[in-house]
Amino acid sequence: MNPAGVNRRGFLKAVGAGAAAVAMVPRVWAAEAPHAPGGKEYFIAPKAGSGAGTAADPFGLADLPDNSSDQLRSKALEALQPGDTLSFRQGDYRLATLEGKYYWLGYIRTARPGLPDRRITIRAHPAETVRLIHAGGGQPMFGGGQYVTFEGFFVEAGPNAAARIGGTGMEIAYCQIKGQFIDTTDNHDGIRIEKCEGCRIHHCDISGVQGKSSNSAGIKLYTTSNAIIEDNYIHDNYTGIFDKDSGINNTYRRNYITANRLQFDGRIQGKIARFIIHDNVIGGQVSLHCGTDGCEIRNNLLRSDTLAGGWAGGVLNNSIFNNIVISGGKPILAFYDHRVVWGGDKANLQYMDQNLYDGPPAYSFGQYSATPSRFTLAEIREKGFERNSQVLAGAAAIFEDEKNWRLRPALAKAGKDGAAPGPANIAEVLDLGRYGPSGRGRKAGAG
Repeated sequence: MNPAGVNRRGFLKAVGAGAAAVAMVPRVWAAEAPHAPGGKEYFIAPKAGSGAGTAADPFGLADLPDNSSDQLRSKALEALQPGDTLSFRQGDYRLATLEGKYYWLGYIRTARPGLPDRRITIRAHPAETVRLIHAGGGQPMFGGGQYVTFEGFFVEAGPNAAARIGGTGMEIAYCQIKGQFIDTTDNHDGIRIEKCEGCRIHHCDISGVQGKSSNSAGIKLYTTSNAIIEDNYIHDNYTGIFDKDSGINNTYRRNYITANRLQFDGRIQGKIARFIIHDNVIGGQVSLHCGTDGCEIRNNLLRSDTLAGGWAGGVLNNSIFNNIVISGGKPILAFYDHRVVWGGDKANLQYMDQNLYDGPPAYSFGQYSATPSRFTLAEIREKGFERNSQVLAGAAAIFEDEKNWRLRPALAKAGKDGAAPGPANIAEVLDLGRYGPSGRGRKAGAG
């Protein structure tokens, strides 16, 4: 069955164009996420006044933060203790946030942290559509905290991020975020993650974050470690994912990243960074740029004439294997480091093998130097790389069944340690029904 919203013929032939844009219709989050044992559940409705927070008499808009001060001042949010849940009932919440440059302070945020075994959950009530609509001010719609989950919202974002999280153990799940064009070259994001340890962003649909530079991104990370970004549909932004500053062991898996001007940008501003990028469908190259050491790029399907590399040098010890690159038969730049020349060792590449290409691959080093070098597949094999990679005549030689994107049997048995190249289930990644508030994907974080 052809995945919804995906033109199979266009997917194979229109390299870099991405899937057709999908209408941003709010979808109902249907999954049930019970609050922690012993925790209380409070309710809020889009009514003008106040309430007691019960199902019969929910909190109202007057119980959300007073936007006259950067102090929280919220009856609904200050009530939450570790293990508690605040459920937003169906409707539109037009939120006038605090005026000024408060990009770092979430409007909806907790007064205290949750605990690892007693998280605080702020969610759309199951089976109800809840829209958070920016109605002024300079704050993200929600964020902050530690061990807090935000779940199931449809967000119409303002000029800043729809959400900004920091701290430890934060989670954003089953949300649909619609950005807008902002006439800026500064930071402008769907979800901004900053100084965060062990966060998880999953089953979200993020689109429309547009601006005048790559700083407008669906998801952006600063100085964040051990994040898991998985099962998201990230499309029609300037940049899909931007891991901008010193990301360590951040994992990106099972995401569908397409129709962005840039798909994945790893432009590091600080110390050395490391990414793990696997089992994604990506509508373009993985741009590592500079300052990365020991990245893994594996088991991805890329619609692109470039696999991965960096223009600014300092791209070290990368392992790139088991990827499928569909270029429509065009020549493919499989790996590049524009500033660093080939050194005769593994400074640029630690391991590169078991990739499948539908066009002839090349490898470029030191393009911006006085002694650039460019290698063919045969020449890079002489240097110990790509010995088992293959160039096949078109996608039909790679896929046995284009309806479910099943690899041909011989290729399914290939790959490092017996793993097949490309995502384990391409059709599952391309199924748009798994993302956003009604996502059908796995809820557990199992790899």
